[in-house]
Amino acid sequence: MSFIAEKKRTGEILDCVGDAILTTNLDLEVTYINRTAEILIGIKQDEAIGCPVRQILRVVDADTRQPRGEDLARKAINTNTLIPLENNALLINQLGCELSIEDSAAPLHDLDGSVIGAVIVFHDSCYSSEIRTKMANLARHDPLTGLFNRYAFDERFQQSIELARRHKKRVGLLFIDLDNFKDINDILGHASGDAILKALASRILNCLRSSDTACRYGGDEFVILLNEIEQLSDALMVARKAHALAANLMLPDGQKVGINLSVGVSVYPDDGETLDMLIQQADMAMYRNKALKKRSREVSLPNIQVPAT
Repeated sequence: MSFIAEKKRTGEILDCVGDAILTTNLDLEVTYINRTAEILIGIKQDEAIGCPVRQILRVVDADTRQPRGEDLARKAINTNTLIPLENNALLINQLGCELSIEDSAAPLHDLDGSVIGAVIVFHDSCYSSEIRTKMANLARHDPLTGLFNRYAFDERFQQSIELARRHKKRVGLLFIDLDNFKDINDILGHASGDAILKALASRILNCLRSSDTACRYGGDEFVILLNEIEQLSDALMVARKAHALAANLMLPDGQKVGINLSVGVSVYPDDGETLDMLIQQADMAMYRNKALKKRSREVSLPNIQVPAT
């Protein structure tokens, strides 16, 4: 097995571990975090790698509020010994939440036995597994609509691309924007605006397959990922369904509202092979949609755009 394949396999194994794992180099810069650490700290692995551990792992003593995450790693490196499990520690994650944790550290060695860094292992010491599951769910979903957030959407995109490559299929991406949503908020109020977003999110899910993914990308923006489609027309069909559903929304108070959407569509690999490229292409197509409707003044007519060729 190649080094890269072995490294990927090791990462997959560590992602299944219930404890959070973070490794550093001798300069106390983060070199790896597993999935549990991502969830508890509130940061993606690629954002954490290369950063000082004190910036990513903000651990303080629960009584004195003195920092200790970096000290733990430095002590393991300097003494070349295991630093036993300690309690009475608080993790202040990237969202500003404080979690009671227990942590320990150990030195990392190369094949010659030289110390090359440290590994810090920690876990939530007070929450039940049920609460941890809820926290993990909140870390991956938009709190208003329940749809995936950008972090989780990025993960699903990578999975979709791997499947598409393996099965020689395409992946469709729809970028959806609500027309004149600011006016809706100003006229009806933000509570009604939130209710409309929730109702639209629910209807969007109803027109997707279980293998597809919907994400609330911004305030009034949604992105849909369509797995293993055959051609562009498959994505356009879903876009038309979304238009029709948005035109007839039912709010919790029984009120019926109709919302106009602008939709841009891009397809992997035709329009790009990365998420950023596909988002950019679909976003530009969506804005061409808005411009066409503005010029024609036919804002109620579905006008789905695809990337310019």
